[in-house]
Amino acid sequence: MKSVKRAFAKSALLTSAASLLLLLSGCFALAQDQPDKTSETVYELGNGVKAPKPVYSPNPEYTDSARKKKINGSVTLAMIVTAEGNVRDLKVVKGLDKGLDKQALAAVSTWKFEPATKDGKPVAVHLNVDVTFKLY
Repeated sequence: MKSVKRAFAKSALLTSAASLLLLLSGCFALAQDQPDKTSETVYELGNGVKAPKPVYSPNPEYTDSARKKKINGSVTLAMIVTAEGNVRDLKVVKGLDKGLDKQALAAVSTWKFEPATKDGKPVAVHLNVDVTFKLY
């Protein structure tokens, strides 16, 4: 009886392993078949590439903590402005205060641009921006 149980357990284990392998290989195949939406060429400004123009760029809000500490300064952000004028791959290059950095990221992520152009056609570009926080 023990040998039957052992054989059944081995069979169940092999079936489970085979199922897992099949599932993983299917996921891998699906992942390979997905188009890479970020594979567009990203240009640098200059050499015939004209800068994007902001059409919607709301200012970030001050955090209560930063206001109490009277923090002034700039957060430098790096991003890509897509050929559609949207912001992606946003990151902090030079921070100021953790809370203000988050506020800058949140605000800039909503910005919209008239896209950069090269030879009259919209293109994606790398762009750095300084988001200034100043108490008056």
